[in-house]
Amino acid sequence: MNEPTKASRPQSPFPLWGTLAIPGGLLWGTALGAGCGLLFGSVVIGAMIGAGLGIGVGLTLFAAAIVVASGKV
Repeated sequence: MNEPTKASRPQSPFPLWGTLAIPGGLLWGTALGAGCGLLFGSVVIGAMIGAGLGIGVGLTLFAAAIVVASGKV
């Protein structure tokens, strides 16, 4: 006699790296920008520029994750 098995959760087609792209870009961009700002004389301006660039990169990766997820459906 077959034992009842648990129904497995359906996995989301959206990749994990797409979920973490924007927050990761913000954190890494801020850290790297602050480091460059420390090197060139203004930590605050470097952190703000780095955060903006990091969010831009994160949004690009997020868009790529949407394209990848739409191909899996």
